[in-house]
Amino acid sequence: MNHIALHLKDVYFGKKTGKLAFSRTGIEKAFFFQDGGLIHAQTNVSEERLGEILLRTGKISAEAFAGIGRFVRPDMLLGEVLVQNRVISQRGLYDGVLAQMYAVILGCFVFFDATYSFDPRERYLDADFQLRVNLPLLIEKGVRAMSFHPAIHSFFFGKALVAKEGELLSSIDEKERALWHRLDGSVNIEYIMTWDASDPNWFWKTLFLLYCLDLVEFKSIPEPAMIAEPAVEAPPAAAAPSFPFSDEPLLSAEPAVPAEPPKPPEPPKSVKPPKAAEEAADKASQELDEAIYEAVELRKRMTKLDHHQLFGLYPSASEAEVKKAYFALARKFHPDRFGRTLDPQIKKQIDELFDRITKSYKALTTANGAAAEVESAPPADETDRDPGRSADTRFRQGKTLYNQARYDEAVQYLEEAVRMNDNKGDYFLLLALAQSKIRGLSKKAEKNFLRAVELEPWNPEGIVGLGILYKKEGLNTRAKRQFERALEIEPGHQAARQELESMGGGTEDKKGKSLFTSDIFGPKKKR
Repeated sequence: MNHIALHLKDVYFGKKTGKLAFSRTGIEKAFFFQDGGLIHAQTNVSEERLGEILLRTGKISAEAFAGIGRFVRPDMLLGEVLVQNRVISQRGLYDGVLAQMYAVILGCFVFFDATYSFDPRERYLDADFQLRVNLPLLIEKGVRAMSFHPAIHSFFFGKALVAKEGELLSSIDEKERALWHRLDGSVNIEYIMTWDASDPNWFWKTLFLLYCLDLVEFKSIPEPAMIAEPAVEAPPAAAAPSFPFSDEPLLSAEPAVPAEPPKPPEPPKSVKPPKAAEEAADKASQELDEAIYEAVELRKRMTKLDHHQLFGLYPSASEAEVKKAYFALARKFHPDRFGRTLDPQIKKQIDELFDRITKSYKALTTANGAAAEVESAPPADETDRDPGRSADTRFRQGKTLYNQARYDEAVQYLEEAVRMNDNKGDYFLLLALAQSKIRGLSKKAEKNFLRAVELEPWNPEGIVGLGILYKKEGLNTRAKRQFERALEIEPGHQAARQELESMGGGTEDKKGKSLFTSDIFGPKKKR
């Protein structure tokens, strides 16, 4: 399958820099990426050109759009000319160009038969260029909005997927997360769909979304033995172990022996099991190793999962579904299955996991247990039907975690809060503060500080937070400017005054660039 979301995944996680060309009958587009971020887009689709976007988003009037031809110049980009002639503000142009890039690339999601080619480059822009589109957000919007296509089904057909932790796990909603928990690689995807086939189109699109966000990966299912392979007869039923989790081997390594006069046993070295028995033993050993790995990984995540999530179920699951999921997990992770020679540390983790599985099952099958929650597990959506209340609940939980210095966990709740309600300045402010405490999230923190300031321009806290972030990154001029802005709003703001005084004269940083200084957008006009 050749789809834009797969290319965006490759660019983002590969931190690639270069040009991606899109071609389809009558449509030509080009996307420019740097370090895994989209920085520019070109298109020959008239509805996606900058002037049309500025008009549709209300950045310019209909009269200005009607006369836009007089602003076209061969030596400058249209946006720069519009700013110079005060048809649009610099901020308005920024928003317009951003909206155009979204429109150009989201317009590709409907096509599954386009041609793509990627041309790697060294670099386009200075490292601090600010106009950068978040590719994971584009993938989310595009996949969720597009219609189902049979190519998606073909892409996953006959394969197994394994859920994995990723930086974008907080991007998916509760229903998508429930499906994510079910993916353990043990069966192919068609079987999983039979658990809930009420909306097949949603199912396949969600798998595609999880794959493009790098939250799942393919796992091959072992092929069955060839028919021509000599069969190994099963031992008599009476000889089978009575307890299903016994650590005794389920298949004898010896071939079935016809009734003959007893012979002296040969030394072990001379015994060579049939090929089928060797393969069965290897397969059993591999499955046991995989089960140990899955148990340890699930043990790491279990404190973040509520009872239903642990079993990979929706909150509305019936008691029969709970029992079915419990027995499947109990068989898979029962401590007796792993024998007595297991490493003590691993055994301890498996014991803890099985104890949690048992407690969750009891909580979901007792009269009042369904409402019980394991510590640190996120609440189910059923308890918060009102979107405003639900967002506020996530915000309060995030605030509690932030005050406990559990910043990574706080970010997950706060990102969910801003997705549910993107008009609350305090949501974005606390999210930015939490992100500013985590290495590698400075860009995201800056974006959310700016959004907080935009929503509450009268509140100096977001401006001060942004200044502290810039100071931390060594951008002293920008930092000082933010502290000065905060003092203009609130002259007695102690933190802003202390930060400004601590910087003294401060050195001029030279990294901050104007929005349109790069050659890719045309040379900046000299004055």
